[in-house]
Amino acid sequence: MKMPPNQQIDPQSAEISGRTPMIQLTRAERLKIRLANMKEQVSAKQQERSEKKKKKLAALANLMDLNDRDRLHEAELAKKRDSVSKSSGTEAMEDEGFSTVSSKRKTKNRHTIRSTPERTIDADPNHTYEPQNKRIRNDEEAGGDNIPDDTLVTLSEEQYKTLSADLRRRKRRLQDVPALRLREMGQRALLETPQDARTPIFLSDIQNLLMSGMIGQKSPCRPDRWCSIEKWVSLSHSVVVILEGLSLYHYLSNESQFEATNRIFNTKLELMLPQQGEGLIIDEIAQIPLTSVQAKMLIDEHGSLESAVALNKDPTLFVRGIFPIESQEPGVEQPQLHPDDKFPRTKLLLSALQMVDEGYPIPLQGELHSRFRSYMFTKESYKPVTNRSPMYGVDCEMCRTVAGLNELTRISIVDEEYRTVYETLVMPDNRIVDYLTQYSGITEEIMKLVTKQLKDVQQEVSALLPDDAILVGQSLNSDLNAMRMMHPYVIDTSVCFNISGVRRRKSKLKHLAMTFLKETIQENEYGHDSIEDSRATLKLVKMKLANSIEFGDEILTQHKRLQEIANACSGDSITNNMFAYSAKRDRRTAIVNVGGLQPRLKEIIQKAEQVVPKDNSSAVLVHEVATTKEAVRKVTEIALENSLTIANLPIPEEDFLVDRAERSAAKIDKVIERLWNTVAHNGLFLVLMGGSTECPKGVAKIAIKRLNGTEQTSAPIGC
Repeated sequence: MKMPPNQQIDPQSAEISGRTPMIQLTRAERLKIRLANMKEQVSAKQQERSEKKKKKLAALANLMDLNDRDRLHEAELAKKRDSVSKSSGTEAMEDEGFSTVSSKRKTKNRHTIRSTPERTIDADPNHTYEPQNKRIRNDEEAGGDNIPDDTLVTLSEEQYKTLSADLRRRKRRLQDVPALRLREMGQRALLETPQDARTPIFLSDIQNLLMSGMIGQKSPCRPDRWCSIEKWVSLSHSVVVILEGLSLYHYLSNESQFEATNRIFNTKLELMLPQQGEGLIIDEIAQIPLTSVQAKMLIDEHGSLESAVALNKDPTLFVRGIFPIESQEPGVEQPQLHPDDKFPRTKLLLSALQMVDEGYPIPLQGELHSRFRSYMFTKESYKPVTNRSPMYGVDCEMCRTVAGLNELTRISIVDEEYRTVYETLVMPDNRIVDYLTQYSGITEEIMKLVTKQLKDVQQEVSALLPDDAILVGQSLNSDLNAMRMMHPYVIDTSVCFNISGVRRRKSKLKHLAMTFLKETIQENEYGHDSIEDSRATLKLVKMKLANSIEFGDEILTQHKRLQEIANACSGDSITNNMFAYSAKRDRRTAIVNVGGLQPRLKEIIQKAEQVVPKDNSSAVLVHEVATTKEAVRKVTEIALENSLTIANLPIPEEDFLVDRAERSAAKIDKVIERLWNTVAHNGLFLVLMGGSTECPKGVAKIAIKRLNGTEQTSAPIGC
């Protein structure tokens, strides 16, 4: 469309005015001009943001350099102060990241004010100074990201990229810090927990922790019951110091002498130990696969590492220290398997740790002792259990009483031939308010003529059972609690059978009987039959013994199946990857022992050496030394070369006589501190005080070393 002649613009006048004659531009051309102007504006803002980002990054780099210099300076000062006598007691000293803060407070100089090269501010009492944090806040409100240009060096693009990469590496290194966090069971074992509420952890818990540190997430024995390990891949190595002969009593009586030890360790737990004479702690710790090659051998032999652990453990180890069990006579060999069994029936026994977890009555000190104080043992004393010990199926029926408890009203016991050897009704001590007939089969009519009481049943059961009887039942903890009795040898079908694939998800006896026995039970409209249930549990256990350790256990079966698939698909490479952060070479174990090794430990090491490759890259290194001093020196030399270093340092009983106890404790404290100084960044450090003949209770102290030399705080978490 043309404009009228009187409205046409003179191009010359438009050019003089500095404006583009818009009448001569198309719509597309005008859009291009606008976009170009917008790009120039955006580019300018991006450039401004980029420059601010570079300034911030340079400031952060300067701050990091200052922190690094301060850390080095503090380390040099610590070395100098370490050589000075500690007679002063009025200064704060630091040694390898540990602080000893004096009670005397340093005098603060209230007139000390920082000055910059550009200006100096005098300490004028009448002058009003603005707090530093307020100045920073005001600067941010005024200019947002204003950073003085004269304090920073301008970064080139290459310097910017290099510095960004370095900061990312530092961030990853700070994030990949392993940590040990206690769960509820771990918190209960803390020494700071009152003794009457404290429940110790077991040596097998420590064993599971070390196995997880060696093998990682594929470990068949994880410490999830009492703790969790975060960033386990970042664990550099583990150092375990075993102090045989040093008990919880010795430590608490001389705690003031363990100054360095108390600074190092934030996590101190009561430890349940094997009965004296049953074997040294190092023997039990060494039961874990010492090398990944040995672990592979166990897989090849047993199908999976989980099955190997189940077959190689001794469930009665700690039970013998808790129940009144007679000592095994030396030289007496375990009898051969029962004719119907394909593996030892003792391998199905619940360990003391499992009994605690499953709620079995057990005479363990602390909170459990208070709970089961009124319970009695099934026998005054017990004989050691064997592969030929008889099994008895037990089942009880209960009714609810006015006390709000389910109390015993019927008990049935059958032997291995499924014959009923004991069956009776019981009148509870309290009045029954609910007969629970749909479950128990008990009615008011049935109980009218019953006069037998619980104490009579306890005496008759005690007289009936042999000294080495194995009780079998489904969730037998409920039955023993109803009987108010404690027994050391128990096989629980709800534990050794699992068809859900989840360990904590129990299968009902009715479903187990239908799945494996092809029998229908608990179908009586008048309630359960305790004799029928007792026989069903015995049949299940005998069927498992006639097959394999993983029979009826979906968890073990899955592990074995996955292992077979991995071996068939990719050979050894997949298998070795299970023992994970050992990609280039096998993780090695070193044992430093004062004196000669015990025969049992030698046997364990010989089994590991049988599968050592010719290049000896995965050997278990053993160092036998004469004195504790030599052992400490050897550990400091080899600790960084091995994935796991175990130092066994026996403490003579005479060292903790009254006149020598404090001096011996101070000496041990220095040994612990010296060994701690050899632990690398992200290293796991454990000190196990192994109990004594007078006090079998021990102590487990655990720390993970940080970059600056202090321990990793163990913050509790929920279950």
